[in-house]
Parts: sequence; C-alpha cells; structure tokens
Amino acid sequence: MTSPTDRADEYWAGVFGVETRDLRRPGLHTTYVDDAGAGIYVLSLGGTVRVRAPSRRRPEVEEISFDVALHAGAWREALGDASPTVLGPAAHYLGSGRVAPTIEEARPDYAEVLRMVERVDPEEVEESGVVEPDIVRFGLWHGKTLVAVSSLSAWVGGHTDVGLLVAPEVRGLGLGRVVASVALNAALREAGIARWRCREDNAASVALAESLGLQPYGRNLGIRLPQR
Repeated sequence: MTSPTDRADEYWAGVFGVETRDLRRPGLHTTYVDDAGAGIYVLSLGGTVRVRAPSRRRPEVEEISFDVALHAGAWREALGDASPTVLGPAAHYLGSGRVAPTIEEARPDYAEVLRMVERVDPEEVEESGVVEPDIVRFGLWHGKTLVAVSSLSAWVGGHTDVGLLVAPEVRGLGLGRVVASVALNAALREAGIARWRCREDNAASVALAESLGLQPYGRNLGIRLPQR
C-alpha cells in the first residue's frame, strides 16, 4: 500500500512539474509558470525548497535564497512594489490512521458558519478555510449555537484537506479535537489519507495535530499577488 508520504510526494511533484523521484533533490529549485495571475507557493521538505511562481516575477524570486525562502519578511521585501499577502509559514501533517470520534457527523448551515466566524479574528478564519466554497463542513453546537467547525477541501483522493475553527469563548475545552476527529475520519474513509495544515506559531493547532497521531510532512509559505 502506498504510504501517505508517497502520495503527498506524488501530488507535489505534479504541482512543481517534476518527476516524483526528483521532488526531494536538495537545494532551492524554482518552477516558473506562464500564468500572470498566479501567486507564489513555497514548499520546504527538509533539505529541499521548491518554489512555484509566475514567470513575470522571476527577477524578484531570484533575490530569495534557500536560507530565507520560508521567511515571510524576505518575500515582503523582495515583492514590496507588488503589495503581496504572505500566508504562513505553515506546518503540514499527514494522517492515515483512524481516530475514535465522540460525536456523530453533523453538517452546519452555511449561514450558521458565517454567524460564528463574526466572533473570530479574520486572519484565523482565512487560515482555517471553513468559509471557502465547495468544501464539506462538520459542526459542534453548544445548545443551539455553533461553536466549532471542521472542514474538508479537495486534495489527494477527494475531500482530504482538514480545516478547523473554534469560537474564542469555548477554546481550551477540547472541542477542537472532537470536531476535528469527525473530519479526519471522513477523509480517511473517503481516501485513506488526510492532510492538516496550520501556522507554525499556532501552538494549540500544532499540539492538536500531534496528539491526533498525525505525522509531520513539510512546511509552506503562500504568497498572493494582486491582479494588475
């Protein structure tokens, strides 16, 4: 059976347009694409850093060295005139083993999700991905109030990319683990793999991923560029 790491490597090799066997070649490697509207994506796998960027940004990208490729400040400086939005750095975790859920799957209405996120910092909402279109959502309620949402967006094999958001007033009670377990099991049931991403400075999310038995995979930085 193909391991989660092998499946993820195959996916990323496709993103960067390289053979899977070459994905982890040490050093800094950049793939340029003829898509003026594309953002920049940086993936770090140990001694390998891969960058995918639009060709029109080659001069700025070439200012970035291996040592600072995962530093948000370095990209902001290099792309200053472009007013980039830099997301991350984030840690990636992979899972392939089921976690015993303690609640049944329940799907919140999108309107409920929007009401919940009004109580949350916008950057946290964006990181979680729970308001993105075309995703599967699971909810946890306190009384009639939605207080936690997990989600699955498209990745390897189906809906396997886990997102999580917990309302500020109930954090620290273990509710994130409860609703995240539902999403993880749904992903594993559908495709036998799950991916978890979180900002490296989100200590609670990092600790939760580790407590759920997920295995570290890599790190990434995402850079959004405004359209001309």
